Amino acid sequence: MMKVAASLTVTGLLGFLLLEALKIVLAPVAAWLLGVVALALKLVLVALGLGLGIVILALSIWAYRRFLRSTRTVEAE
Repeated sequence: MMKVAASLTVTGLLGFLLLEALKIVLAPVAAWLLGVVALALKLVLVALGLGLGIVILALSIWAYRRFLRSTRTVEAE
């Protein structure tokens, strides 16, 4: 019975030490991962903003040319 109790105590102690070591190691890893996610989100939002700007610019150029074409046909008649 004492061998079982001794092994449980040793594994409990090793588990506790492992948990404390993981707490020390995982805090910087979590901060780094949060920074990577924030950077990726920022890049995605900038790309979406640029894409939206290009689409708005293209639509405005198309609308301007269409407006000029429709006024020229009215003047020609």
